[in-house]
Parts: sequence; structure tokens; C-alpha cells
Amino acid sequence: PTVEVEVYEGDDDGFYAVPDPLPDAPHGTLIRSQRVPEADPEGAEAYRIMYLSESVLDEPIAVTGLATVPIADAPEGGRPMMTTAHGTTGIADECAPSKELAPNEGTLVRAAFADEAIVASTDYEGLGTPGRHPYLVGESEGRSVIDALLAARQLPDAEAGDRFGIAGYSQGGHGALWAAEVSAEWAPDLELVGTFSGAPASEVGILLAAAYRLPQAGFAYMVIAGIAEAYDADPGIVLTDRGVGLLDAVDEGCARDTFAAVSGIPVEELVRPGGSGEEPWATLGPAQDAGTRKTNDAPVLIIHSRQDETVPLFFSEAVTERMCAEGITVERRLLDEGSHGGAAPEAYRQAMDWMHDRFAGEGEPASTCP
Repeated sequence: PTVEVEVYEGDDDGFYAVPDPLPDAPHGTLIRSQRVPEADPEGAEAYRIMYLSESVLDEPIAVTGLATVPIADAPEGGRPMMTTAHGTTGIADECAPSKELAPNEGTLVRAAFADEAIVASTDYEGLGTPGRHPYLVGESEGRSVIDALLAARQLPDAEAGDRFGIAGYSQGGHGALWAAEVSAEWAPDLELVGTFSGAPASEVGILLAAAYRLPQAGFAYMVIAGIAEAYDADPGIVLTDRGVGLLDAVDEGCARDTFAAVSGIPVEELVRPGGSGEEPWATLGPAQDAGTRKTNDAPVLIIHSRQDETVPLFFSEAVTERMCAEGITVERRLLDEGSHGGAAPEAYRQAMDWMHDRFAGEGEPASTCP
């Protein structure tokens, strides 16, 4: 069934109220759009979007995001497309990037591509819309990222072609790799030209297993909340009673507030040692690791700073090794300067040059695989 897209003209908060019932239509269907001129990059028009996706339990859900469509005429064959995966903002609805419209990684992609490509930037499942965001749950991120792209194709004057790239950093580096993995199933009629994954939070199993030894529990807290939400898993297996009692803190503010809520509390008072080794957590944690199977022939570029204080260097090393073993073409570049956040602009500068080459078909992508 075709869905008539609601062109929304009310106040911004009302945009995020999800229709009940949801339309009976395929994932990636655009259900609501709102022009947001204040978010227009040079050479393009910006829209808030609400679209259909599916949870990891295959339930229909609504997801929001931001998308831009170039003003210039589309080239023959349609416009290229980029879809982006953002870094950690938090878990509560107020942390949705399309709400705040604050500069983020999507801004860097739009700066490089806005006047020539459709750029879709998901908020992810549960950010902006009801339900808790399944933080670092790979299939959820991947579906949200690809469905944002499918939805943006339905905007006015989109005139989309069938080639696309994926870009993400930090949490989004993980989400970008998962989007590449699910794209063969989720968007089989489109051609992925390349994926950029910056400082990927790729080793979720390790993050969970080491939670009780980390200096602070903020990231692990959000991972536990996200996996528990996505798979209806009991958080009491991995958290103490006090830890479970504080879990709702993730819904009260954004990442900084979550970190503040659990800072100053010894980790061992929040996290059960060995809990991540018990089922279903022993399976669900590592199941979120990125880059475990090859589903397409598109190359991957990973960029990571040696000075990264948030995502350990061995994360990108491990995921590169895994993907190489799967037969994926991977280039891993290390930057000498820049903290986790500080390195992002340079990483994106290099990555967007690389992505332009992928669209242009210039040269063979480099590989650091043995």
C-alpha cells in the first residue's frame, strides 16, 4: 500500500508524535516530512523526516532524522546518496540530533556533499521517538541508517540514483559498519560504493565483559540499557540491585547526564563481575560486534587517532582483522594527532575525499589487509 506523506507544518516538538496505528507499509517508507530552512546547508534544502523501520524483533517502528536534497538539477541516472550514523548523544528522546540541529558528524558530510548528493542522517531507533534507544545494538543501528536513506529518496525533487555511501564516527562508526552489513538485505536494489567508519566502537562484547573494570560505568550503562531494551534481556544479570535502580538515569538526560548520574559510584557497586558471561548476555554482547560477515563487495575506510582517549586503538585493529579475514577490502589509517572528538574533522576530511573517489570510480581502493 502507498502511504501519503504528511507534510508537517506545526511546532517542532509535535513533529515527533508517532502516528497510532503506524501505516501498514514496508520499512524505509517516508511517513512525515518538515522543511527546516534553518538547517539548510549551502546548495541544499533540509527536511526533518519520520519513516518506518523495524526493531531487531521485527516489530514495525517509527524513526526520525534529518535529510537534505540538493537544489541543483539531478544528473543523468539520478543523484548519489550518503547516509550517516552519528556518535553518542545519549538515550533519551531529547538527544535526537534532528531535534537540536546542533553541528555534528552529519554536518561534516553535508558540507562535503550537500550540493551534489542526497544526505540522510538518522536519529536512530528510540531517539526522538518512543522507546529506549538500543545503544550499540548493531542490527538496530544498521536498519535505521539504511531506512533513513530509503525514506529520503521519497522527498520532493529527490530524483535519487541507486548508488550510495555510508559514513559514521564513534557509535556511528559501529553503526556505519552494521549499515554496510545489513544493506544487502535491507536495500538490495541499491549499490553501496563505500563505507567510512571513524574510531568505531566495534567491540561491544569486550566493552560489556570489561564493564566492571572500566574507570567509569557510563558507556557500559548505556550498552546494558540498550541491549536490555532491544532483546528484552534482564539487566539484573549484569547489574547489581543498585545498578538496576539507577538504570532509568539513561532516560532522564543525554550522555553527559548519564555519566554524571553514575560518576563517583564505585563500578563494583553497579556492575556484577562475571554477569556478562551469563546468558543471554554472553551471546548478546559479542553479537553486536561489527564487521563479522561480508555481504557485499564495497570497500571500507577506517580512520582512528593514536591519541584517542575514548575508543581504544585495538578496537579498530580488531575489526579490521575480522573484516580482512572475511574478504572485505579494508584500509585502516591512523592519525597522529587529535583526541576522540578532536580527530573527527580531519578524519571526515580524508574520508569524504575517499568517498568522492568511490563515486567517481577513480583508482582501486587501498587495502591494509595482509
